Amino acid sequence: MSPLNQVSPQRIFGHLPATCVTIATLSIWCVCLTMGCMKKGPAPSRAGIRGKPLSNQIVAVSYPLQYLTQRIAGDSIDVTLPFPDGTIDPQNWRPSREAIGQMQAADLIIANGTGATYANWLTTVSVPDSKIRNTASRGLSLSDYIAVEDVTVVHSHGPEGEHSHPTMVARTWLDPAIAKKQAVYIAAELQAVYPDRAEEFVRHLKMLSDDLDQLSDQIKSIKRTDAHAIMTATPKLKFFARSVNLGDKHLTWFEPPNAERARSDLKKILEIAQPRPALLLFDGTLPTSELEEILEENGLTPIAIDLIDRKAESGDFLTQMRANIEALATAMEN
Repeated sequence: MSPLNQVSPQRIFGHLPATCVTIATLSIWCVCLTMGCMKKGPAPSRAGIRGKPLSNQIVAVSYPLQYLTQRIAGDSIDVTLPFPDGTIDPQNWRPSREAIGQMQAADLIIANGTGATYANWLTTVSVPDSKIRNTASRGLSLSDYIAVEDVTVVHSHGPEGEHSHPTMVARTWLDPAIAKKQAVYIAAELQAVYPDRAEEFVRHLKMLSDDLDQLSDQIKSIKRTDAHAIMTATPKLKFFARSVNLGDKHLTWFEPPNAERARSDLKKILEIAQPRPALLLFDGTLPTSELEEILEENGLTPIAIDLIDRKAESGDFLTQMRANIEALATAMEN
């Protein structure tokens, strides 16, 4: 699969008339259309939880969302993950009966949602829509999304026949500014469900926002020149790359490529990349020695960036993000 550029949201969504709906509604409708043939469901309603005793339990579908929610909720509410510690691939995990029961008993389920769907498995779980809070669908604006054109799902139905839709990048939290927007939305939803704790949530959100702003400031402080332009080995890292603002090219190396494919992909992308990238960001681990030699031939230095799908053995989301930023800053200094 050959590397292509990021697709701009305006290109993907520009066919909808802006006068038809409010800005917030437009974001949700546009993203639903791009995700391909999803039927628009009703907006989440709190009717399903009114009148029932609260469990003070919340489930988040990813570790970063759990971290953000727990920081806002404080100690009086338990925010948990449905999958066990050590799960290798939380994005594609399969819910157990116990996990489904946990989600059904929770007051809220915090997800990314359409537009940056992370947990595709959530659609297989029978839980009331009134419990699900989609922090990307409803917490972000249209310009916040990232779509890529070269990772597509082709299918056929209806009068359109066979067609495909751009893939939306899921890991929004790799950009601290986007994570902050999601945190603001989470706080508002917690206040609606637990109104007696609203002031506590506001205080906690302020402290969390300050921490996320410090991450953004750390990114801005990186010395940046065209000589240190970056690209990513997979689109999974594009929110982090966009936050750094030093290039938006990506490869589609979801698995380590063989030497022939690596050389072919690099030749194609380096011919069009301006400025020419000097750093190649990998998700999680560095490439094999063979691939590293090929990168060196092409003037590229590999850097491992944590997707933060899981909590590290020590530290938390903030320390994992700081480590990502420091790894990039160190590479740029060399």
